[in-house]
Amino acid sequence: MPELPEVQTLASQLNRLLEGREIEGAEILNGTLLETPRQELEKNILGKKIIRVLRRGKYLRIDLSEGWTLWFHLGMTGQLLLRLVSEALAPHTHFLLSFAGSNEQLLFRDVRRFGTIAFTPTAEDAFPRGVQNLGPEPEEWDPEAFATLFKTRRGRIKSLLLNQTLVAGLGNIYSDESLYRAGIRPLERAHRIARRRLERLHGAVCEVLEEALQWGGSSIDDYLHADGTRGRFQEFHQVYGRGGEACRACGTKIRTVKLAGRTSSYCPRCQK
Repeated sequence: MPELPEVQTLASQLNRLLEGREIEGAEILNGTLLETPRQELEKNILGKKIIRVLRRGKYLRIDLSEGWTLWFHLGMTGQLLLRLVSEALAPHTHFLLSFAGSNEQLLFRDVRRFGTIAFTPTAEDAFPRGVQNLGPEPEEWDPEAFATLFKTRRGRIKSLLLNQTLVAGLGNIYSDESLYRAGIRPLERAHRIARRRLERLHGAVCEVLEEALQWGGSSIDDYLHADGTRGRFQEFHQVYGRGGEACRACGTKIRTVKLAGRTSSYCPRCQK
């Protein structure tokens, strides 16, 4: 699933490419992905100009003129791509935006169809429920408050990192990578971890996310940039997706464990 670095990369690219464009057409090819009534979107989106493209958690947010916002959640396999109108439409395309005076369209495609689209007024009380329930972004926490947040909880640290109501934007990839960098095993109970180690975990989270952003995120399976190119941070993963391989630091075989239905990867020697 695309996480904070992937969605932020897309938001930055699309903000640069789409800012100021006027929406001339919106074609809904699969209404099951809509979280808001089709009629509301079709009635209000035409003629609006794109003011900015932002990110909140794993949601991509397109603010429009006259107080409207278009939201995308990429789910497991969602993609937002710019294409020429003359190009053949990619399979599994569910939504299209066209722009006045442009031969380009923005398409949303999603093979597994876990993604969502919402169209709301630009007011916090009107945002999609998933957005309203998000916790602070990782960089919005200071290390001490972050440590306190987890020190008072008895859940396993990996599961808590994935809880979007606590920290927004983290998923399986960057939780695994951050825990590795902090030297903490994913199954460790949060309240048993020393405060200084939790503070170190906060630093690891912020460092890993910043490095992933510098490399355009991780292209695993379906994730692509808006122009169809791939991110490169997967080349630097230390544990995620490397079960059975040697740890790059100590040579120990990377182990995997199932946690809440997801595979977590860790080094049994580097992570205590």
